[in-house]
Amino acid sequence: MAVAHESATESHTSTSASQSEASFDFSVPFTGSSRGLLVYTFVIGAAGDTATSVKIDPAGANTDVPAVSGGRAVDTAGEPGDCKAWFLGSGLPGSTSTVRVNRTNDTNRVYAVAVTVTASGACQVTGIVLLQGDGTLAEQSVDDGSPGSNSVRYAGVYTGLAAPPAAGANSTLLHDIDTGPAGAAVVRETTAGQGSRSVGFSSGTSDDRAAVHFAVREAVAVDRAPGRRLILPKLRMTRSGPVFAVAA
Repeated sequence: MAVAHESATESHTSTSASQSEASFDFSVPFTGSSRGLLVYTFVIGAAGDTATSVKIDPAGANTDVPAVSGGRAVDTAGEPGDCKAWFLGSGLPGSTSTVRVNRTNDTNRVYAVAVTVTASGACQVTGIVLLQGDGTLAEQSVDDGSPGSNSVRYAGVYTGLAAPPAAGANSTLLHDIDTGPAGAAVVRETTAGQGSRSVGFSSGTSDDRAAVHFAVREAVAVDRAPGRRLILPKLRMTRSGPVFAVAA
């Protein structure tokens, strides 16, 4: 069974996002088929690592959602901002649950989007592509390594544009936020597939940007070579003394 997009939920529907609080919660519709949770967190107007952790069901299981290694993009110029990815590929709840983003308690605005995917088993992230610093926006080629079944590619961007950028030709907008001087958005590839495929945004205007693109695919089992049999030398007696010979 291939990975398929299931749901996308944003933390805030207003333009203010989260400010001056230690954490914020939002409800995510997990189902019995959910196999992967992706969370994008965005810091709008600052380059600091303000989002410090992500948890599922903080009042109960308090399950940690790990940050994706190499999955943080930062823009430090002009209109600074941050885009960071978090992913958990197994052990998800079977019904709607709370996702909590813990953050530094300051006036920086933080926004989040949570995405769930379905699959036959555990999932993982691969093919990370970052965009950082001033520039235009275009879809990026993300390679899932052709694991044998379709994966789904996602992209999140912090942007200094006056309005969030449009989804690229091969992508579908999930959620965005426009705070006025800056914003953020998340897209997915419209049609899942294997190999190198494009996902992302479209804007010919150069501006501040911090974007993280990658594929969510089924986890690849570790290929373990069969155990090798230890062959000991045989001892053969001759007239001139013992001779060691290796058995075939």
